[in-house]
Amino acid sequence: MQARAAELSITLLYLPSYSHNLNLIERLRRLLKRRSVYGKYRPNFATFRAAIEDTLSQLTTAHAEPLAALMTLQFQEFEDVSLLTE
Repeated sequence: MQARAAELSITLLYLPSYSHNLNLIERLRRLLKRRSVYGKYRPNFATFRAAIEDTLSQLTTAHAEPLAALMTLQFQEFEDVSLLTE
């Protein structure tokens, strides 16, 4: 792959095998956790599930602003990528 990329003058950028910040569903999961579960006692599974469902039902209203901030496709870019491959 590296040889073929060099022939075609393609610069390969090596990304981590997994980065939860690049995965949009992980961002949604983090928002759900913060808004419905984190720091709150849920005595049973039914109330735990109800809290999550309530948060999901309010995503486009009460949680629209934080959701919009999380679901951007703007990522940090680096000018000198040679530092990342060594």
